[in-house]
Parts: sequence; structure tokens; C-alpha cells
Amino acid sequence: MAKYPRLLPLIAVAIGGVVAVRAIGVAPGLFDGAKAWAEEAVAAAPAGDPAAAKPAPAVCALTPEQLAQQAGLSPAELRVLQSLKDRRAQLDMRDNDFATQLPLMAAAEEKLDAKTQALNALKGELQALLGQVGEREQAEVNRLVQVYSAMRPREAAAVFATLDDKVRLPVAAAMRPRTLAAIMAQMPAPAAKELTEKMARRFEAQQQAARLATAVTPEPAPAATDAAAPAASTPPAAQPAGAAARPAARQAPRRPAPRPAANRPAANRPAASAPSPAAAAPAAPQPYQADTPTQPRQSVN
Repeated sequence: MAKYPRLLPLIAVAIGGVVAVRAIGVAPGLFDGAKAWAEEAVAAAPAGDPAAAKPAPAVCALTPEQLAQQAGLSPAELRVLQSLKDRRAQLDMRDNDFATQLPLMAAAEEKLDAKTQALNALKGELQALLGQVGEREQAEVNRLVQVYSAMRPREAAAVFATLDDKVRLPVAAAMRPRTLAAIMAQMPAPAAKELTEKMARRFEAQQQAARLATAVTPEPAPAATDAAAPAASTPPAAQPAGAAARPAARQAPRRPAPRPAANRPAANRPAASAPSPAAAAPAAPQPYQADTPTQPRQSVN
């Protein structure tokens, strides 16, 4: 009997293991149930308790005067600080906008510079091509001038009468006067008259454009000269008598001159009392002093 194990201890160990396994499997469900029960209790509390259903009392916001009083400032100073704060926020927003726009503006400026350089290069090419075309046209005109100059005047006049003005006028303008005169002498009178008038009006359109450009362009310098011309052309006699006699009064002594000295000829006067040439011009028109019974004393202002 001692060799066989006892059954009761084995059964007890097996039961304990089963209970432990069951406890481990049921433990999470117990925690979830407790949590759900707590949530249901919190949800049911406002419905059962009217005191818990009341909202919390609202807290009144402080007025600007109260805020200024708490900060130790006046309401005006507080408003200034608030406006400065708003202004600073606006400036910060503007700085952010500038920081965003500056790279875009720099990129646009680079593109514009590149386009400007490309346009300048294209302009140079066009000018070179136009110069080449002008040189070729001039060479062709010179060749036609040589051809018609070598022809007889009668034959050249017959051909000239049938040419288009775009060809005839440049060729006629480039010819020598004697050669052109010989050709026009062989042309009919109406054709010669028409050619002469068209050659005279050849540059009329360019002259009119130049005149219009000159009329539109302001000319400040001539306007200033014209405005100053009337002032310079006014005679000095239009000035008041006091202004004309003032230079002589400054150079003459302050005491009045004797009456006989006014009627005395200029040759008998001493050289020291003779007025200078600069002062003699304004002091010359003084015939009215002899009509007055006494000469008034002149004072220097």
C-alpha cells in the first residue's frame, strides 16, 4: 500500500489548477464590468440628482477699467497698449507676407531681366537685318541710277513715265541734277509735273511727324526765356520816382543842396560832387525839382 500514491492530494492539486486557470480567464471580464458599471452610474447621476444637473455659474469677464485697475494703468494707457498689440500683430502679418512675396518678386525680376536681355538681343538682330536690307536697297537704287544714266534721255523718259512711284522716286532722287533734267525734258509735261510734285512731297510725311513731335514735346527753357523777355523789355521810366531817386539820395549828402546850385551848369560844378555814371542814369530825370519852391530833404530808408 505504501507504494501507491495517495489520491486525495492529487485531486486537490488538480482542482487548484483548474480554479487558477478559470480565475485567469475571468479576471479581464470582471474589470470591464466594473468600468461599465461606473459609467452607468455617472450617466444616471444627473437624472436622479437635480443639484448635479445645474450648470456651473458663469464667470463674469473683467471690464477694461477693471483690467487697467488691476494692472496699475489708466484705461487710456490700456487702450494704447491694446492698439499697439494689434498693430504689432498686423506688422508681423505684413512681415510674413513680405517674407513670402520677396522670393516671388526676386524670381519675377530675374525672369523680367532675362526677357529684357532676350528682347535687346532680338532688337540688335532686327536692326542688323534692317541695316543689311537698307544697304541692299541703296545698292540696287545706285545700280538703277547707273543704268538710267547710261541710257538716252528720250528712252529713259519713256520708261520713267511707266515706272511705279516706289521705284521711280528713289532713282530720280539719287540721279545727278543734269541727268535728271535731261530725262525730264523728254517726258510729257503732265508726267514731268507729277514727278516733280511727288519728289517735292517725298519727305512731307516725315516732316509732319517731326513737327507734331516737336509741338507735343514741352520746351521749358524757351518758355522761361519768353517770360523773362517782357520783364527785360519794360522801360526803366515805369518805375516810381522814389525808387529812381533812391540811389542818388544814398550817394548825395543828407543836407539839402542850395537852390542856385540846381540851375548852375554842369561844367562849373566841382569834380568831387559829380555823380558816378551808375548813379547818373536813374537820377537824370529830375526836372520837376526846379518847379517846387523849396527842395525837400531826401532821407535814406
